Amino acid sequence: MMNSEPKNESYKDENPYLLKGFWEFAIIATLMVAFFPWSLLYCLIVHGMTETKYIVLALFHDALKTFFGILSLLFVLVGGILLLILFFGFLAVLVG
Repeated sequence: MMNSEPKNESYKDENPYLLKGFWEFAIIATLMVAFFPWSLLYCLIVHGMTETKYIVLALFHDALKTFFGILSLLFVLVGGILLLILFFGFLAVLVG
């Protein structure tokens, strides 16, 4: 007997909110944060526990990506500024 459903169960547990585009997820995240307690209650009542869990996990995932992106940008900026200070400090010692 042939079954048309794939045998791989990982597609079943995949978070659909992590696959959304930037603008679509940005709108969802903004609405979830802006109306926080009520949006969570709405999702729980209308979409159920699994979908609410997926939304919250996607929000945490997005927040972590944003945090580490900002942190890496700060490291690059501070490192660049320190390198410039060292370069011009050595240049001042050589010239002066």
